[in-house]
Amino acid sequence: MTQAIKELVRLVFDNFEITRIFATPFGNNFASQRVLEKAGFTLEGVFENVYVKNGIKLDELVYAIRK
Repeated sequence: MTQAIKELVRLVFDNFEITRIFATPFGNNFASQRVLEKAGFTLEGVFENVYVKNGIKLDELVYAIRK
């Protein structure tokens, strides 16, 4: 998955006038957070308790990578 994200980021930056790509995994989705970090994304922000899933409040994390 990490390699796929890296390749997609490269393709987007090479072919479009985009300077930032972001992803917003749930705060309890540690696997997605780790994959994004391994692909070069950095944590830019945490929004606490913004989602409710199955009656549980969850944080929204904002990861991004810049060109």
